[in-house]
Amino acid sequence: MRRRDLLIGAGAAGVVFASGVRAQATYPARALSWVVGFPPGGGADSVTRLVAAKMAQNIGHSVLVENRPGASGIISAQYVAQAGADGYTLLAVEQGVMIYNAALYSKLPYDAARDFTPVSNMIRAPLVLAVHPSFPAADFKSFVEHVKSQPGKLNYASPGRGLTHHLGMEALKARMGLDIVDVHYKGIAPAIQDVVAGQIPMIVADTVVALPQVKSGKLRALAAFASKRLGVAPDIPALGELGVGDLDMGPIVGVVVPRATPREIVARLNAEVGRAIRDPEVSGRLAGLGLEIVPGPAEEFAAFLQSESNRWLPLVRKLNIKLD
Repeated sequence: MRRRDLLIGAGAAGVVFASGVRAQATYPARALSWVVGFPPGGGADSVTRLVAAKMAQNIGHSVLVENRPGASGIISAQYVAQAGADGYTLLAVEQGVMIYNAALYSKLPYDAARDFTPVSNMIRAPLVLAVHPSFPAADFKSFVEHVKSQPGKLNYASPGRGLTHHLGMEALKARMGLDIVDVHYKGIAPAIQDVVAGQIPMIVADTVVALPQVKSGKLRALAAFASKRLGVAPDIPALGELGVGDLDMGPIVGVVVPRATPREIVARLNAEVGRAIRDPEVSGRLAGLGLEIVPGPAEEFAAFLQSESNRWLPLVRKLNIKLD
């Protein structure tokens, strides 16, 4: 009787396994939901919508972008962490959700390493240190000298506490021994508007918003947060060549799924994201915005996130920045 029960159980397991393989073979069979933890119109939202539209064309099913903004991406992360691990719910992420929040908040309703499986990185927006044209410094060296001559008297605009822009400037301040007061805004748009207007003398902004202002002469770029000059802005000196190493940073937009998502589905999603973002129309539009296209294998994205975590979590904790 026991042998019979074992055979029946084995047969049932075989049926379940076979049906699972068939389900994955037909994936995707319906529309996908791609969750973004930021409002419509922002950088992560715009990139995701562009890639999602091309993915939908390629796979023959809708890829619906769903905005769930709030709490530094925590709301969206918690929602996707609790979603079904079937490949039909994706999450657009940047370093905050996957790395910084662990240090910025004393308690999180999700664990990035435990709850998500990386699928692919998509883009990187390098950071640029820019000043108003009236600022009395023509290059990075004179910038440092001028700031040090006025400790605590100068301000910089930040699009929000805990964002890569804010942490980048704080890291530069710590590295160079600069005393500059941070003025936080609700987003990059109002922050850079005040710098362009001369209300605030400087900002660390990503290339998407900084380069148009630099090209129009409304801002002066002094350095890029990179080890070597950017392909999208070769005229801007890199901090690496200026003797300031290990500050190669900029916000990214990647995609993850709930942790238990089958490997075959993760591989299919990785292929489709890469196929969409490498499309000449999509990649051309993104490059035109000053973005670096950085898709790759899921394992490569996972290694990148781990490396970024090892680099920046100690710094965030050392700076003692808290958002709760």
